[in-house]
Amino acid sequence: MTDVATKPRPTRPGTSLRGFSAPLVLVLGLVIVPIALAFATLPAGVPTDEDYVRMAFASVAGCTIGIVSVVGLLVDRIVRRAKASTIALFAVIALVVVPWQLSGIGRAADQLLANLSL
Repeated sequence: MTDVATKPRPTRPGTSLRGFSAPLVLVLGLVIVPIALAFATLPAGVPTDEDYVRMAFASVAGCTIGIVSVVGLLVDRIVRRAKASTIALFAVIALVVVPWQLSGIGRAADQLLANLSL
């Protein structure tokens, strides 16, 4: 075989995060994992106070995972010196997602207080 066939092709900077593509990280961090956490904490019967606290913590954990995934992708793109357009795209995504997830944390706290009648 030739050197071209045996040498691994170098990847462009900013194209993947340790083998995971950016769309996969976004879908997992913003949709799949938070939904899985929500389903994992649903009570089997009538919710008790402990169930409400568990659901609120799962909601906060899902929002935190969403924030970490978008900020992590942005930092990864900056560290890998990706194209300016790629960095700008991930910066816009982070500027949309982070306030949205922070408001989700606030909504979880408000819902917990309402459910506990405090």
